Amino acid sequence: MFDYIFGLPMHALVIHAVVVLVPLSALSAIAYVLRPAWRRVLRWPTAAGAVVSGVSAFVAAESGEALQRRVTTVRAGTVDLELLRNHVDWGNRAKLLCLLFMVLTLVALWFARPPEEESPQGHAFDVLVGTLVVLSAVAAVVTVVLAGHAGSAVVWNGLA
Repeated sequence: MFDYIFGLPMHALVIHAVVVLVPLSALSAIAYVLRPAWRRVLRWPTAAGAVVSGVSAFVAAESGEALQRRVTTVRAGTVDLELLRNHVDWGNRAKLLCLLFMVLTLVALWFARPPEEESPQGHAFDVLVGTLVVLSAVAAVVTVVLAGHAGSAVVWNGLA
């Protein structure tokens, strides 16, 4: 299911969505948390970005596993399996942290309201959720960058 799309490896296509959308979504979520005046404008773009980031990271990891099975079968002699294992490990971390970022961002969007709306929780809860969103956003971006770097090391090993 996660192998090919239009005759191309799905992983190579989906990772570009992750690399672009996770940092943009992270910036939007951080702005939502830190700038209450912007919450009304940022609510729906932040929600959409968080969901797309989480889903695309999940699809990237699943399609990466399909690609890994194919590559280790077809090109076993030309792939550095240690570099590939490092990429897989960072990709799994990125998937989990992007999903965590998605969930925490959706929680923050639900509970941390724009200033003119009543928040169903107290200020301390908003601060806690906001802090978790910022931390998960930074962690998601960092792991996506490290997974991408490890993946490029696999692809470009011996070519540069």
